[in-house]
Amino acid sequence: MTGRFYHAGIGEARVLDEQLQKLIRELGDAINHAIEASDVIDEVLERIRACGHEVFLVLEATVAFKEKETESDGEAAPFEAIPVEQRLAEISPEDRQFLKSLNIKFDNEE
Repeated sequence: MTGRFYHAGIGEARVLDEQLQKLIRELGDAINHAIEASDVIDEVLERIRACGHEVFLVLEATVAFKEKETESDGEAAPFEAIPVEQRLAEISPEDRQFLKSLNIKFDNEE
């Protein structure tokens, strides 16, 4: 994930701040690592190769986000201050299934 990152709002686009760009790059690195470390993906790729095919795995990820409304004092709580339960509650069942398919564990369910 390289280049400029943009946030598109209603009728606007602006360059994201460096901290957010860094976090997005970290997310890309984490996703790449999860895919590279996945025994399931590796096994399926090997089965495709065993059939006599060359295989190239190219994934495209779209990271979408919107700014949360700020608290009454005008400042959002830092991520670390948000209880883990609240953060996990925001993960949809589809997101959980996708993360599991990449062997990413994010809670104590399993």
